[in-house]
Amino acid sequence: MKILGIEAATSVCAAAIVDDGSVLTEQRIEAQHSHSEKLVTLVDKCLQTVKCELKSLTGIAVSIGPGSFTGLRIGLSVAKGLSCASGVPLVSIPTLKALAWNAVTFNLVKPNDVVLPLIDARRDEVYMALYQWNGQKLEELVSSCAMSVKELNAQIPARHKVVILGDGAGKFQQFYKKAEIDDFSHYIIPEKDMRLCSAAAVAILGAEKLTMYGAENISSMEPLYVKDFFTLVKTQYQKVSI
Repeated sequence: MKILGIEAATSVCAAAIVDDGSVLTEQRIEAQHSHSEKLVTLVDKCLQTVKCELKSLTGIAVSIGPGSFTGLRIGLSVAKGLSCASGVPLVSIPTLKALAWNAVTFNLVKPNDVVLPLIDARRDEVYMALYQWNGQKLEELVSSCAMSVKELNAQIPARHKVVILGDGAGKFQQFYKKAEIDDFSHYIIPEKDMRLCSAAAVAILGAEKLTMYGAENISSMEPLYVKDFFTLVKTQYQKVSI
């Protein structure tokens, strides 16, 4: 089955097509504030590369969050539009689970190892989840949430190798260096290319979800923000004499 994966939750804007677990193509850029201009173009490039029409796909999978509020809305809007226009079923994949899948893709984990995907949530916070690799699938230990970097250590099981992925990995490492914690030996932070969000991972997990549960209801599909969206408006008042 050919699945189109869409990833726009972070600075990575990407699309990929996967067929029965094999990545046929992945097109991506890493740039802030360009997703609305580039995402559809990347999808088109994927379809052209594999010489495939949109309507001939088995399914579409989109990274649903958490992450950039704007990026999530763009990614979901594009995915919904493509699904409605083609009739191809759509499923959503948690961004942190797709990010954790990189550890499997790059053979970074063995059975019982823990994967900690982190996305920068501004200030001292990160979006996090926790998974354990059982040799066949990722088992969720902690579901997607937001917390301070200081709180992370209490969530991590002792005596396990921990693979840290995502753009929040650097923030995690810097905090523990400042805290003068010497025992960092069981934490593995791979090279940057292995830590970035991947549309191919979204597509692979999307194929599994589509096979097991079928398509989702597009009308009720919303981004997984985790944190509330706040808009700060500064208003100045002038004294008026009456």
